[in-house]
Amino acid sequence: MDNNNRMTTELEERRKTFEDQNKLLDQLHNSVLNTRQFALTIGDELGEQDKMLNQLHSGVEDATEESKRQQRNVVQLLKDTKDSGFYCCVAVLVLVIIVLIVI
Repeated sequence: MDNNNRMTTELEERRKTFEDQNKLLDQLHNSVLNTRQFALTIGDELGEQDKMLNQLHSGVEDATEESKRQQRNVVQLLKDTKDSGFYCCVAVLVLVIIVLIVI
C-alpha cells in the first residue's frame, strides 16, 4: 500500500506540474499574441508617419523651389530697376542740358 500511495502522490504531483506548466504556456501564448498585436499597431503607425514625412518633405521641396524662383525674380527686378534708374537719370540730365541751352 505504501508503494501504491507513493505512486498516487507522485502522479498527482506530476499532474499538478503539468497543469501549472499548461497555465504558464497559456499566459506565454497570450503575451505573444499581445506583443504581436502591439507590433502590428506600431508598424501601421510607422507607415502613417512615413507617409506624413514624405508629404512634409515634398512640401519643403516645393517651398524651397518657390523661394528660389522668387529670389531670382527679385534679383532680376533689382537689375531692371537699376538699369531703368540709370536711363531715367540720363534722360533727366539731357532735359536739364536742353533747358540750360535754351536759357
